Amino acid sequence: MILVIFSCNQQQRQIQQCLNEHGYVHDLVSTYMSAKTLLSQHYPLIIVEAKGSAACSEKITRIREQCDGSWIMAIEPEGMLTDGASYLEAGADDHLPQPFNERVFIARVRAHLRRVAIPDIQTVDTDAVNVGPFTIDSRLHSVTVNGEDVKLTAREFTLLYHLCRHPNQVFSRNQLLSAVWGYNHEGYEHTVNTHMNRLRNKLDAVISYHQAGQLLQTVWGVGYKFNSQGLANKVMSA
Repeated sequence: MILVIFSCNQQQRQIQQCLNEHGYVHDLVSTYMSAKTLLSQHYPLIIVEAKGSAACSEKITRIREQCDGSWIMAIEPEGMLTDGASYLEAGADDHLPQPFNERVFIARVRAHLRRVAIPDIQTVDTDAVNVGPFTIDSRLHSVTVNGEDVKLTAREFTLLYHLCRHPNQVFSRNQLLSAVWGYNHEGYEHTVNTHMNRLRNKLDAVISYHQAGQLLQTVWGVGYKFNSQGLANKVMSA
């Protein structure tokens, strides 16, 4: 998972489009203040905007202190040219100068993620997922629970499929926006909430499995996960 902290709109779009095209799930925020609530999660790569000020270097140092295991890449915004030494001294691991080069950028992202053994999402076998009574087949675009068909919209299907492919992993609403909707904008989190509620209602309507929708668990203050531990507990208590 990747966190992007960048406020330069045009270059922000370039970075986001590049990550989306290569299948990398990411969160995107426009201020360090917005990033504070996300930094408690594990991000193997953090991309920050290098604004060339002492305050920016100080914030990089704070991120380094809070996320010691992450790789921090500082990217110069448009119109700025520096040697990048101050960012590296502040705690960044890499510095990407102007002009921004998408090929170099994505090559460095891949290189950094290889160091922490994070696979490209494109290399994962994504045909079918089987979790307990759930069978989700992306080729047939079908979902069954205990053999009972569940009719979902395209977005509901993709949302369920993504969560079930990563059981027990907590995703923020911004991460789900990026992975399922293909964009990541602050203020659109209500879209995720609405689709999650509809998806839960449809799963709860499955006759053969009581409250199946409750396996899509809200993690307060963070986001959502598919609770496979809850699935196991349900089987044990049956």
